[in-house]
Amino acid sequence: MTSSSPTVGDRREPTAASPASTWVNGVLDRAQSGIPLCAFVIGTPGSGRSALLNTVHEQLRRRGVPVSVGLPVGDAATPGRPLLVLADDIHTWPGDAIESATAMLEAGRIGLIATTEPRDAPRHTGPLIARARLSGATLELDPVGTAEVLSRAAGAGLTLAPTTASLIRRRCGGARAVVDAALVAIREAASDAAGGDPVDEVAIAEHVARERHHRLLRRLDPLTLAILALASVRAPLDPDSIAEVAGADRDAAIEALDRARGSGLLRGADTFVSAALEPLREILGEKRIDELRRRSAVTRLRATHLTADDALLAAEAGVADPRIVDTLLAGAAETTAARAVVLLRAADRVEPGRDDIRLLMAQRALASGDVDGAGLVADRRLETAAATDPGVVRWVGVAATVAHHRGLASHAADLYRWLGPEVAAAEALPAVIALIAVGDRRAALAVADADRGHPPVGSRAARSMTVRGLLASVDDTGTMGSGDAVDAVVRGLCATDSGRTDPTAARTLYAATSLACDDGNVVAARTVRALAHGPIEDLLDAEIALATGDVDAAARLLPTEDPAGMPERFRVHAVRLGLARRNGDVPALTALWEPGLAVLAATEVDLYMLRPLAEFWQAAARVGQTRVIARHVGAADRLLAGLDSPAAWSAPWQFAGVQAAILAGDGAAADDRLDRLESAAARSPIATALATGARVWVALAFDRAGSVAVDGVSAAVDALRGAGSNWEAARLAGAAASRAGDPATAAGLLDAARSAGEELRRAQPVGGPLTDREAEVARELLQGYTYREIGERLYISAKTVEHHVARIRRRLDAGSRSQLLAALRAAGYG
Repeated sequence: MTSSSPTVGDRREPTAASPASTWVNGVLDRAQSGIPLCAFVIGTPGSGRSALLNTVHEQLRRRGVPVSVGLPVGDAATPGRPLLVLADDIHTWPGDAIESATAMLEAGRIGLIATTEPRDAPRHTGPLIARARLSGATLELDPVGTAEVLSRAAGAGLTLAPTTASLIRRRCGGARAVVDAALVAIREAASDAAGGDPVDEVAIAEHVARERHHRLLRRLDPLTLAILALASVRAPLDPDSIAEVAGADRDAAIEALDRARGSGLLRGADTFVSAALEPLREILGEKRIDELRRRSAVTRLRATHLTADDALLAAEAGVADPRIVDTLLAGAAETTAARAVVLLRAADRVEPGRDDIRLLMAQRALASGDVDGAGLVADRRLETAAATDPGVVRWVGVAATVAHHRGLASHAADLYRWLGPEVAAAEALPAVIALIAVGDRRAALAVADADRGHPPVGSRAARSMTVRGLLASVDDTGTMGSGDAVDAVVRGLCATDSGRTDPTAARTLYAATSLACDDGNVVAARTVRALAHGPIEDLLDAEIALATGDVDAAARLLPTEDPAGMPERFRVHAVRLGLARRNGDVPALTALWEPGLAVLAATEVDLYMLRPLAEFWQAAARVGQTRVIARHVGAADRLLAGLDSPAAWSAPWQFAGVQAAILAGDGAAADDRLDRLESAAARSPIATALATGARVWVALAFDRAGSVAVDGVSAAVDALRGAGSNWEAARLAGAAASRAGDPATAAGLLDAARSAGEELRRAQPVGGPLTDREAEVARELLQGYTYREIGERLYISAKTVEHHVARIRRRLDAGSRSQLLAALRAAGYG
């Protein structure tokens, strides 16, 4: 339990509700009543255990209870009641003194109130602590948390930011006495600062902590210092390894390990407190620490089974062994992306220049979010490479993914053009996706043809299916319609589960989702989304929700923080604009517009960006800024024209153009976009449906309809609903009703609007069922485990668990924890 007890130099009484006050009051009541007493405060140095004992001593003195600081000489007990012995740091007492105290306690001659460091296997104090536990008279002091640092700072007259308080806590190792000393030093520095100049609170705390760690380390014996040195280099701390490395017997190693843990410099799974690293180096010296690291590495290499940690230790120690690199590579394949980068860098130091190691390093850096690092490594490798070099196609894959992350579609396409179709065929899917994005259908066809020349093994067959679907979507002259193209893309992706294994997964899934949404195929879009893994899940959910007109779901599912990649930022902002426009929130739309221009300027227009660009276009029309976006619209028009305006991509774009022109009140522009849309109608059922709706909308908007024909509007509304555009269908019906010339006609049109709205509400909730990982987290959550415990059980971090829970909340529209748990039980995850 965490205490708010006072520290050395801090004479405040424990607060009434604190665990420390409960312990103090219990001890005082027993002492005054003469009940046999054995009580312990257990805490690391600086935890406040000695100050708490001082508080008890002071209270006993006030109450007239006789005490002895240390063991009494002779028989000093008060007749009829045992003498109370105060034993600070009893773990430092000689063994015979502790045994004497134990005997006197058992004989009823004394009561004992003691403090000690935490020990896993206390040799002499064990029976005393066990006795105190039986009577409920032990208090264990944990390190302070950030909230307590803030509280103690307020008590010292300081106001700290939570981030600063957290840094101070870390620098001080969570020790109350050190935190208090740091706060005093900060207060003094602030009062001495001329003219109220700001002081560096963290630097002051670091200086105080450094001095404290120096004093603490100087008091430790050589074997304990050796163990702390081993911990600082992440060496194994099992007793046998310690004994061999430090040249001690096993029992001495066990006792020293206990002392090291009791020092407060090891946390959790024997992790060394980083703030004490420099003092440790200054006291032991780098040479001694390196010697211990090397000995430990050599010892571990003699083991039958070599772990990744063992190999990492050996690599850092400069030990040569042929198994090290293979073990590091195997470990990198099975761990998180961030840790994999650490292992691969170590492997690169052992065998510098190996292309496979550096490629893996770049790929894992990408997965961990270090895009700049991956790009730098890829650029260095490709700078002197030839397109025919072995393995260069995989380096191009890394560089192309970096280009996509930066919003540079043309750069990604240039990379695959440089390779040539025969070489690029080894990575046909990402190559075709990159080339189609910029409208280079000829180069994409060449890659696909080269890929077909290889044996049709299972993975290539599934990949080729997706490639054929994408190529068909930009070619209206083939036998495969837009619906068939979508089906081919989805079947191919599902067969390979690209969303989880392909490093270009985000690009692949965005392309497929955009194509499915443009085709009005919500089922296909959700099927593709189910393949997604990681941060892109929420964005895809929100985009699908917006496409189906489910504004509430889109707002709920949209990521609250801006993503790192430029295309993702662009898409997130497009959804925000789309939500504001659909909600009729002009102030919000206006506020979003200026920041959106910066995102737009940083992103190249490509085929897969047409849908979010359409949201920007309509938002621009709504706020009277169409001239600002005209060049981007022109770039999209040229891109489509270069592909001969394939209906699968051009029809939704032209329909958005009709809506933008209507919002801007530009009849000529509306006619132009309608003509382009109708030219695609003969080639695509979706284009036909959108053209039917757009034709009626233009007539209504520019008063060309005369008396409103209910049948014509109803047909247009039905066509839009069939194309998956339920929100637009309801809006068209409502607009027609507002222009109706008689109540009966208006009533009929309002019925059509209501019908479209009801169909929207009946639609399957966007986000669908939980993913496999989310379902695992949900089941653990229902069993009452904390985020940290769930992370340990599922081998993921607590932060990752928190992200999963946040997505589950949005997916189930659950606000409070109780609502979340109820929704999970109702969904059958209990």
